[in-house]
Amino acid sequence: MGLCPFARRSRELGRVHRPIYVAGERAAHDEPDPVEVAEALAALVRRHRDAEIVLLTFPTPASHAWMDPPRFETFLTALREAWDACPPPRQFYMVSFHPKAVLPRDRALTADSLVSLIRRSPDPVIQCVDAEVLDRVRRQAQASARQRMLADLQAKDPALAALFERSINPDPELSSEIARTNFEAHGQGDGRARLERVLADIHEARDRAYGVAD
Repeated sequence: MGLCPFARRSRELGRVHRPIYVAGERAAHDEPDPVEVAEALAALVRRHRDAEIVLLTFPTPASHAWMDPPRFETFLTALREAWDACPPPRQFYMVSFHPKAVLPRDRALTADSLVSLIRRSPDPVIQCVDAEVLDRVRRQAQASARQRMLADLQAKDPALAALFERSINPDPELSSEIARTNFEAHGQGDGRARLERVLADIHEARDRAYGVAD
């Protein structure tokens, strides 16, 4: 659905990896050790030097504490600290995805809050994106934003656009650029309805595979 500007390319090049860590394998509150996960991530990156995205996936029973998003965020914080202490073979940006990362019903959907809906993954996931890849995409987003700004200014005041063409240097956050694009495509109307259907289908398939009762 075009939700991510770099995931498709990385996947098609075979540079996406998805290690699986089953939470609660022995008891309802068992959690993988963040130091062990960080060390395993480092080993994976050394084996696959072209890895760009690593999706640490944690199949989690419904009774597990990690089904509460803040508890899973606590693990993410510990994992970041463990990764920084490795020392890591390279820099990764880490963010969490979660089955219950949904938009509260009493809030209007915005470009920023749509991100929570998009991050509603079937299982808790920590997305690790190579910093160099993300920085490259950020530079592309900055160039795109510059062209849009100059085009808008050109339509309003060509003389002013010519005067400031070499001095305008917008520097938007990449996340804001992605959020804006996704909101235009999927934030309302038929686009949002389709996104909601796809997410519902994915979660229904997950429940069937895990034998989860309605």
